[in-house]
Amino acid sequence: MQNFTIPAIYCPFPSAISPHADALQNHTLDWVKHFNLVKDEPAFAHLRASRFGWLAARAYPNASLDRLEIVADWNTWLFMLDDQCDEWGIGKHPEQLGALHFKCLETLSGSPPQEQDMALVQAMYDIRSRLQPFMPLSWLTRFVQSVAEYFESTLWEARNRDQGIWPESKTYIQMRPYTGGLYTDIDLIELTEAVALPLSVRKHISIQHLTNLTNNVVCWSNDVISLQKEFNHRDMHNLVLILHHRQQISLQAAINRVVKLIERQVRRFIILESSLPSFGAENDEAVKKLIAVLRAWMRGNLDWSLESGRYRPVNEIELSRDSQHAGNRAAISPS
Repeated sequence: MQNFTIPAIYCPFPSAISPHADALQNHTLDWVKHFNLVKDEPAFAHLRASRFGWLAARAYPNASLDRLEIVADWNTWLFMLDDQCDEWGIGKHPEQLGALHFKCLETLSGSPPQEQDMALVQAMYDIRSRLQPFMPLSWLTRFVQSVAEYFESTLWEARNRDQGIWPESKTYIQMRPYTGGLYTDIDLIELTEAVALPLSVRKHISIQHLTNLTNNVVCWSNDVISLQKEFNHRDMHNLVLILHHRQQISLQAAINRVVKLIERQVRRFIILESSLPSFGAENDEAVKKLIAVLRAWMRGNLDWSLESGRYRPVNEIELSRDSQHAGNRAAISPS
């Protein structure tokens, strides 16, 4: 076993958490039980340790509980999909994965599931039904499109696994904002903050750049944090591992490079948010809430990673509970 140091991940935004965090965690565990999304007690114990409710509580700290519950269940659904694809092995079989995606998109678009449909499909329809009273059809259509793009990106990953293809770093960086599913969470900001961002604001180049920077920071941070998990699973979809493989550099050098890339993205975010134009009084207030959640996502994802057992059985990867993520040590097993 080789020991590597994870340097400080630069993220100067303050930590925040919803006062509903514990209630949210309990709700999400009950929701998973209701839809039978885990098969046995060990899987449920891992789910409990993952604390997905706390991720939503940190990423959207000012949202009301009823809206937060939907977001927490959505993110839990995404993690459950990822785990079940690993468990069933379909993450390496594009045709099987595509068939599952088709059924899920059909359900998210409003088609009621059949009694014999799998638990993931039933749970998807529940999320759709709870979104509908809050959000207009135009937003729901946009959300479905974001989910479709996420599904398409995971098919790209499945084809790579099936064919043993290591992506080029440039291609991976281009696809990573979609494979992380974070654009769906950015859509959900309009739900949690009870705002409506018009197309002219959403598509403004500065807003697009801020959301992309946030996506990169969250997803590349996850690539550092989840390194052991993906190393063990021989999954090439990790920026650290791609740099290590493609550029023939050590894992430590690859980690250091990704951490530096993250810092650059954060610094660009800070500069860009300080120079945003006015979108009009009403829209400016909505944009202010959007920016606050983007900041919360970058900080909250790191804080949650220290609280969660999602990526790190303690005998495999050890991260200190330093809130600044400084000098964290990770044990990376080559086997």
